[in-house]
Amino acid sequence: MRNIEKPLRRKTFLSATSATFKLLAISAGSTALIAYPALSQTSAPAGTSQTENVLNRQQVDQLLAAPDKVTFIDLRRADEIAAIGSLPVYLNIQVSELDRFLPYIPRDRSVVTISNHAGRAKRAASYLRTQGYTVTGVVGVEDYASEGGTLYGKLYTSPAIDGVVAAGTRVEVIREGFDGTEGPVALTDGSIIFTENRADRIVRIAPDNSVSTYLEKTGGANALAIGAKGELLAVQTTTPGVAQLQPASNVLAATYSGKPFNRPNDLALARSGNVYFSDPGAPPAAGTPAPAVPVKTGLYWLNPRGQVKLIASDIPRPNGVALSPDEKTLYVANTWGEHLIAFNVQPDGNLAGRRDFAKLAGFRNAPEGPTSGADGIAVDAAGRVYVATSAGVEVFSPEGAALGVIALPKQPQNLAFGGADRSQLYVVGRGSVYRIKTLTKGVDRPGK
Repeated sequence: MRNIEKPLRRKTFLSATSATFKLLAISAGSTALIAYPALSQTSAPAGTSQTENVLNRQQVDQLLAAPDKVTFIDLRRADEIAAIGSLPVYLNIQVSELDRFLPYIPRDRSVVTISNHAGRAKRAASYLRTQGYTVTGVVGVEDYASEGGTLYGKLYTSPAIDGVVAAGTRVEVIREGFDGTEGPVALTDGSIIFTENRADRIVRIAPDNSVSTYLEKTGGANALAIGAKGELLAVQTTTPGVAQLQPASNVLAATYSGKPFNRPNDLALARSGNVYFSDPGAPPAAGTPAPAVPVKTGLYWLNPRGQVKLIASDIPRPNGVALSPDEKTLYVANTWGEHLIAFNVQPDGNLAGRRDFAKLAGFRNAPEGPTSGADGIAVDAAGRVYVATSAGVEVFSPEGAALGVIALPKQPQNLAFGGADRSQLYVVGRGSVYRIKTLTKGVDRPGK
């Protein structure tokens, strides 16, 4: 049993059936199934509900931080876990099977039982107490999630979006646990690179899903772009500005009108060499309202001669930026706004004709203020626009009509097409990287 008790840092489930005893260990890239001989069938436990301690999110998170001291037991069916998600649990046994599997529940740890709204969890907790186990409390995972807790193991699939994704396309989890995830771009070999911004490095994910460090000490790079000659550009946050990182390090812009930038967030690089970048300033702390005095923000144009022009200073929180396939339209996300913004790109690179391009489904009036969560933007070869918002990945036609939303396990922050033929949509956010197989392709140009 030593191997069963170890993988607490992975998403681990023990499933009880009438035929076999199964340990299902789910990691980001693989699934292992180990089968054991069936145990003898006995009658279901007769424990009844009693007053149990229903744990809140804070209490659950504290217990998850000490996995060597607690055993989580999820009492739901496998299809419920796939539909709703769970905690990183050790055992997955239905209430009626508990008595059969008591020998496999460690007695040197306290027990927490899990169900959707804690009903079954309470019955199981009562029974386990009669068998001499120390029960810390019970968890309703839907209640935990409603308090902002993160669930694992849920199967996410896409709806059918004509020309974009087939119905039931799986949202593949490539890797979790990064220290920040932003600014993905595709390389010519089919891999993608993105910034692990809080760790001050750029990470590469190869087509076979292997992960490696691409570049360290990036100056706090947040978003990336690749030029026609392979040069790597980034917006930096340590010393705020726009810089070339490879092949040689070079600052392209650090000030406007003699004043430093606040905290650039995203950029788009045109074939002409024009760079468009957003500067929303530092993000407010989670759960705090927008400042009473608006932070100075800006959408800027950096031309190939190194001149910087302020395009707009009245977008409350400018975020993601991206160019249409013909580079005649620039899209700008406003995190605190209800609409994706668009500008016409003039022949000289200047911007004009600002307008609301598309209404975002992720917009809501939150306690801290209005927000859509609009972040990174990508476009495909057909001109469709993909926006990371609090609703997931929202997809729009070239005219701004809503085509559908792809939900994700965590709120996305940025996205880019990659893979050998640019048909894979990579999405990053909240320390995770996802991949979605599409029916379309990204724009055939360097960078995003």
